[in-house]
Amino acid sequence: AGGGPEVFKPTGQKEGVLDELKDMKIPGRPEAPEWMKPSEDLLKKVNQDKELVSAVDNLKINKAIEEVSKDPQAWNKYKDDPEVSSYFMKMMGVFGKQFEEHEAKNG
Repeated sequence: AGGGPEVFKPTGQKEGVLDELKDMKIPGRPEAPEWMKPSEDLLKKVNQDKELVSAVDNLKINKAIEEVSKDPQAWNKYKDDPEVSSYFMKMMGVFGKQFEEHEAKNG
């Protein structure tokens, strides 16, 4: 095969890992509300903030996200870390704005 990345184009058929993940139900966890699901609008808001964009490459922030998503009590371990808490506060602000806009559209 060639040296470049393989490109997948949407076909409407379920064929990839992402389709499986989107449909996967986690026992004891409700499905995320519509306004929390990744969307073009949400990604655009995140991409407008350099700190949020740079967090993608930050191992400490990624570890905190993973731990807190599995166990919200893990937040206590990170709450006094200025770098991690700043990221979480900004993301909560983005989700808050997303929720307000969703409510305004859908009443």
